[in-house]
Amino acid sequence: MEMKCGIEIHNRLNTRKKLFCGCRPRMSEKDPTGTIIRRLRAVPGEQGEIDPAAMYEFFRKREFEYMTYEDETCLVEMDEEPPHSLNMEALEVSLQVAKMLKAEIPDEIHVMRKTVIDGSNTSGFQRTAIVGMNGLLETSEGPVRISNISLEEESAQILGAEGNKVTYGLDRLGIPLIEIGTEPDIKSPSQAREVAEKLGMLIKSTGKSQTGIGRIRQDVNVSVKGGARIEIKGLQDIRIMERVIELEIQRQKSLLEIRGELKRRKASVTGIMDVTNIFRDTRNRLIKRVMNQGGLVLAFCLKGFGGLMKREVCEGKHFGAELTDYAKAYGLGGLIHSDEDLKNYGIEKEMDLLRKRFNAGKDDVVVVMAGDEEHVGGAAEAVASRAEYALKGVPKETRCANPDGTTCYMRPLPGESRMYPETDIPPIRITESFLRSIKTPEPLDAKANRFIKDFDLSQDLANEIVKSDYLDIFEEIAPKTREPKKVAELLTRTLKELKRKGIDTESLNLEDLESLSEMFGNHEIPREAIPDIITKMSKGELLKSILSSMKKLARDELESLIDRIIQRNIDLVKREGTNSFKKLMGDVMSEVRGRISGSIVADVLRERIEKAVKND
Repeated sequence: MEMKCGIEIHNRLNTRKKLFCGCRPRMSEKDPTGTIIRRLRAVPGEQGEIDPAAMYEFFRKREFEYMTYEDETCLVEMDEEPPHSLNMEALEVSLQVAKMLKAEIPDEIHVMRKTVIDGSNTSGFQRTAIVGMNGLLETSEGPVRISNISLEEESAQILGAEGNKVTYGLDRLGIPLIEIGTEPDIKSPSQAREVAEKLGMLIKSTGKSQTGIGRIRQDVNVSVKGGARIEIKGLQDIRIMERVIELEIQRQKSLLEIRGELKRRKASVTGIMDVTNIFRDTRNRLIKRVMNQGGLVLAFCLKGFGGLMKREVCEGKHFGAELTDYAKAYGLGGLIHSDEDLKNYGIEKEMDLLRKRFNAGKDDVVVVMAGDEEHVGGAAEAVASRAEYALKGVPKETRCANPDGTTCYMRPLPGESRMYPETDIPPIRITESFLRSIKTPEPLDAKANRFIKDFDLSQDLANEIVKSDYLDIFEEIAPKTREPKKVAELLTRTLKELKRKGIDTESLNLEDLESLSEMFGNHEIPREAIPDIITKMSKGELLKSILSSMKKLARDELESLIDRIIQRNIDLVKREGTNSFKKLMGDVMSEVRGRISGSIVADVLRERIEKAVKND
């Protein structure tokens, strides 16, 4: 099926301070120092209209709690002080990226406010500035136009949610972020992944890309012929991007097929009724609890929807989930419908009464929703409207990516009405001399080729190290070491293998990792010691103390230890001779691992076995 696809990539920058204040741009490792509570209100954009996504969030009536931190939060994050001047270091990095994408750079940079009232910003808006437009990225499936490159502030990090209250951490708010958006030129899921990888590597080549989980995110916009633009957010794992797009294509195609069937059936949606009285003697515990707390039970009928609620719209998702997602988005736990096995809910009697109330036939579905009076009405209206839209096709939505590649409803698709000028920050003039002073970095593919030539790395290893979070460490110490190849392997393959075994390599002290890599590359630490050292470093031990506890083994000490092990296994040595080497090597290494090179151990063990055999 013909598809249109574009992506947005968001990448946090590793600058000395945040975008609009002097706070440290990192996630705090300390406990919060305080909290503030806010409720946010939607306001009109520059054109005098209120954005539909903002209105949706406003009507959810949520309360937001914000955690403050000693070194990562000030009055700017709390929206109690105007923003400071724009971080010029971050601006220069974003202009580097714009130049690499051959984008048109404006003569003046204007900071704008983008309405966001989902709680991720205390002010109710996100500050953003376009630094480039009309760029171009070459791919194996053809060129992809870059619509814009923006410099903006990162949102607050969601820490948890309970009921109608959401908690955010302000340490992340305000970290500089580059956003790159493409035109819908992407022709296939594989090309989308290639674009995301290339843009990520391009930003990484500046040397200012943050490392670690969450530092880079992709949003995907997908539509099919006859469908609608769907924005899919929250893609942190690029490996599932192709599957997400494939499933969204399948979902939209299925929704269009359902539309056709509903039209043939002349389907419709009835009005919403308060049916609380029908459930006054219900056996359903959930509904009974809602009613005991003063809540309501509402119901409506989907005429002609029979059998479609269980229709699969994509792998792992059925049409009923499309409606349930809306109920959850409006604060309810879900809904019950008559196409389900009602024995699981214990409401067969009540559903029979409802079917009579709605004059429902065998092809009709009755939907029941229960909740507190403040939320259940809005949730029921949203679900009924979504069901009614099924007769039109695919609604424009912002959806969230799940780990399995499926998506769920988040909110309406934002419109063009959420931008308006930032009045606290003056425009920044971009002169020709300033632009000339900004040099573009060495592309990572060129860097990989240089590593192959200078350090005798294989093509695969060179590609791995330039994509690694530890590229800066390798570039710093490779020229100083006797075996740069060993350093590259440590910083890529060894760390990946240890991570697969459950070692928290993300928490390693980078200065200690750099020192360890340099010592390893200069033969000062044996290969066998590396896993144990890194394991201890991941638990917070300093490299200096780890090494001081690992006393090196002298050759005469090694010979004595090997002789003792041979004597313990003398029958084996007499019986198998030099063939006993493999078994004894394991015994010796279990006692000396990390204190002396394995190759030295092997040489000495062979000598002592041969001597023992001759003396027999």
